[in-house]
Amino acid sequence: MDSEEEKMEEIHKTSSQSPTLRLLMQWYGPYGLYPKHTQRSSKQSRTSSSNDDQNQVSERRFSGSFPPDLAWEILSRLPAKSIVRSRAVSKLWSSITTNPDFIKPFPALSSSSPCLLMIFQKGETRFVFSFPQHQNPVDDDPYSQVERYEESINPEDRHLSCSDSVHGLICFETPTNLEIWNPTIRRFFTLPKPESSLSYLRGFLGYDPVECKYKVLIFLPETEIRVLTLGAQESWRKIKASPMHCCTPTSGNKARCVNGVLYYIAKSGLTMKEAIMSFDLRLEKFNLIEFPMDDHSNVLMVTYEGRLGLVSSMPDDVKIWVLEDAENKKWSYKRFVFPQSSHQEWIWFDFKGVTDAGELIYTPSSFYDSFHVVYFDPKKQSVRETKFEGVACDEFRRLKGLGFRPFHDLNVFPDHIESLFSL
Repeated sequence: MDSEEEKMEEIHKTSSQSPTLRLLMQWYGPYGLYPKHTQRSSKQSRTSSSNDDQNQVSERRFSGSFPPDLAWEILSRLPAKSIVRSRAVSKLWSSITTNPDFIKPFPALSSSSPCLLMIFQKGETRFVFSFPQHQNPVDDDPYSQVERYEESINPEDRHLSCSDSVHGLICFETPTNLEIWNPTIRRFFTLPKPESSLSYLRGFLGYDPVECKYKVLIFLPETEIRVLTLGAQESWRKIKASPMHCCTPTSGNKARCVNGVLYYIAKSGLTMKEAIMSFDLRLEKFNLIEFPMDDHSNVLMVTYEGRLGLVSSMPDDVKIWVLEDAENKKWSYKRFVFPQSSHQEWIWFDFKGVTDAGELIYTPSSFYDSFHVVYFDPKKQSVRETKFEGVACDEFRRLKGLGFRPFHDLNVFPDHIESLFSL
């Protein structure tokens, strides 16, 4: 357990970074429901006269407890980083901010905008960078808006296959099991292994916005499928794969969760032809959808204008198919030509997804010092480019022992939001 000095240091760090928390802590002691003066003796109050602001608070004649519902309301308005730190302030604050009724509506209430996560691994360390997605860097300090941190990993799990960010969580596949990662609270949660199963072929994470539940779909040998509801204290449940299908265990087969429906590529029928399989996370029912084109090898599943989209991005143009009517399996088709520009090299960047505003996101396949993000709005025929300087500067490389070669094997997660969910 943390010492009293360590706890008070964390409290000071939290309050110094959040004006709202400072105001709350003036009235709300760090040990419970009651104001500060009820926790301190009169002698302690007199000896703290060096701080006028604290003196004024300590000498107030305030009786009764601080309303917990008011603490709930104030805490719910804080950014996720401050909320996580505030859990060290008191048991009550920790109880409030870990309550499921507090956690579920947080992404919708949060003032934080979606961001772009970029991750690469070096040895036994994973480096995580967070970039603003809907605003350009500040001219005088383009690095100021980048959040960077690193965490230790299991050396056996150096090569991980990642899913997209699903309502703030990311599902990782390791050689032996599935892990759920919450970048906001910087925690990994290893999922239990299915009973009587030695291996799995593929696993996907989805989110049901109606019941506010995360579910994981896992594919076992011999076309067996199971589902697990996160946080429900349940075991893996076997479900019927109707229509019968199997998931292709290829590195490029990633799922896309759109409005409570999980879409992924599967093989079905006697010919085992590839098609799109949808899984309704609330009803737990499957539906087979044919591809709208003959060659789907270069398309990426995205969320486009609130629907499932398939995007084929080539050097000269971009083609978008949108699933307008899932029940009747009707698609619309759009083709856009990139605007003429003197800087055409960005077209060779990797296509990573679509923002909630409909912009196509492109990032480099490798970088050395600065990191570029290019956004293309096909409807407005506009391009905006952001460049974050000094992301991996020489000093950072030297301190971390990263060498001076370009970084490759980047994982980029667009439209990532903050989440307080934990198992």
